[in-house]
Amino acid sequence: MKKLAVVGAQWGDEGKGKVVNYFSRDFEWIVRFSGGANAGHTIYVGDKKYVNHLLPSINPVIDSKGFLGAGMVIDVGQLVEELKILERDFPGISSRFYLDPEAFIVLPWHKEEDLLLEKMRKVPIGTTGRGIGPAYTDKASREGLKLFVLFDEALLRERLEAIYHMKRSKYNRDFAVSIEEMLVYLQGFRAELERLSVNFTSAVDMYRVFRSTSVLFEGAQGVLLDLDFGTYPFVTSGACMAHGVSSVGFSTFELDGVYGVLKAYTTRVGAGPFPTEESSGVGDLLRERGKEFGATTGRARRIGWLDLPALRYAKIRSGLTGLVITKGDVLNGLDEVKICVAYDVDGVVKELPSTSYDFFRAKPIYETASGWPVTDHVNFLKYMTFIERETGVEIDYISYGPKTEEMKTSNDLIMNI
Repeated sequence: MKKLAVVGAQWGDEGKGKVVNYFSRDFEWIVRFSGGANAGHTIYVGDKKYVNHLLPSINPVIDSKGFLGAGMVIDVGQLVEELKILERDFPGISSRFYLDPEAFIVLPWHKEEDLLLEKMRKVPIGTTGRGIGPAYTDKASREGLKLFVLFDEALLRERLEAIYHMKRSKYNRDFAVSIEEMLVYLQGFRAELERLSVNFTSAVDMYRVFRSTSVLFEGAQGVLLDLDFGTYPFVTSGACMAHGVSSVGFSTFELDGVYGVLKAYTTRVGAGPFPTEESSGVGDLLRERGKEFGATTGRARRIGWLDLPALRYAKIRSGLTGLVITKGDVLNGLDEVKICVAYDVDGVVKELPSTSYDFFRAKPIYETASGWPVTDHVNFLKYMTFIERETGVEIDYISYGPKTEEMKTSNDLIMNI
């Protein structure tokens, strides 16, 4: 049975949710393996828009199921809210979601800590304020909670007391939510998840199930935001690459392919290097056309031209075997389109960054392509062919609008020209 991973090939916000939702019709299981509620994956069912921050982008109108893996950090309040939104239109859908009890919990304390730390930084990272960084920090320093503690009240209280003691000592202040309030908060959401018939099942229990059926792995953010290989320290706190499937007990060698999703241009949210950033009126135009405002925070995204050195870097880091290009229609009508083909790094021309440090020193070297009136045009096909030749990876699918069904194969494009 087919196993496929979909990851972001840039700095996130490439349209992974829509792509996963489109592919989900051919898969029984959709698995989120990393990240938290700082990711916003937008899908459409008919004309109705849904933004999932935690839930896998399953297709609600077919029988696909969703699994939230141990590599995630889960805000249980946000999770319950997303389930309730779907329940209004698809009663009983919550029973199609499975949570690994080994997944980590994002607490309200983490959100408060996130804002405190951002104010303390001399150079702010530009976090979403969703508590993701502090949650992953607590996970690594063994100071937090996993989902399984929700079913042991004595252990839950013991752990909350220890966590609160540590945070109060660290910041020399009381936090907004007391231990007792946190206990009630978490117990209430556990009851809600049980009422909604959400399943708690580990990846160990799912080992044979996953290997006997089709599985689509859904990544969060993008390769250039990966904790290990992104533009550190302006990164997220988890794995953004295909190797993150290990948190669900898989090896990348078990995957049949890894699709990287890229925009026809580039965007970034928050601080950090962005070699192709365009601050002219063209950038403003693309931001408005592409509705480039964060699904999680509403912040305006930074806009830039397509960055091929960054894409080559993503290909190697995450083992991309195919590409899906989105938002080519946002560039419709431009007379010409710039493409970054290499970097000038301290006077040395580089087609591929050696390390993430190169992004901080890179000056873009551009070539110019002729624009196109619509994506069903030979110039857009030439643009895609140029990307394929320069990266060594084929573009198999094209997204030409926000709705799930607004997708076609590269062969469809050729036939329409």
